[in-house]
Amino acid sequence: SSGINAEWPLRPGVRGVTVDEEGVKAAYEKVRDDNDDTTYALLTYSEDNTSIRVEKTGADYSEVVEVLNNESGSGLRAYCFLRVTTGDEMSVRSKFALITWIGPDVPPLKKAKVSTEKGLVKKVVENFSCEIQASDIEDVTLDKIVNEAKRCGGANYGVGK
Repeated sequence: SSGINAEWPLRPGVRGVTVDEEGVKAAYEKVRDDNDDTTYALLTYSEDNTSIRVEKTGADYSEVVEVLNNESGSGLRAYCFLRVTTGDEMSVRSKFALITWIGPDVPPLKKAKVSTEKGLVKKVVENFSCEIQASDIEDVTLDKIVNEAKRCGGANYGVGK
């Protein structure tokens, strides 16, 4: 048997990226909890690109836009689990979005890996009504995400006045 095949699964880094499941799950649960002020969990890659972990959580989504829109955001791959409030005069409800951010300066190979690595994130961040992939900051404004969540969420009734 070839030494290459036997050693291949054991070489460091071959398995690729892992997700900090415990940390991500805790942040995910906070966002889903209507009794918690946390509305977002921003997930980014570790410096050595071996893991996806919680970068920050908070109640003000503009903090996420700020991170994605700053100088380092153009080379960033990130995921954001976000709770938005939708509804109308008749009912108000929480909707959840999973945003995949691939900055415009991310190299092609890393862009390509996001589709596989997003699958790992979705094993932890399981329930969302709307999924958005973006590389333009205009596509991740709160208004656009709320509108997309309404579109994904089905009926959007007004009172007909």
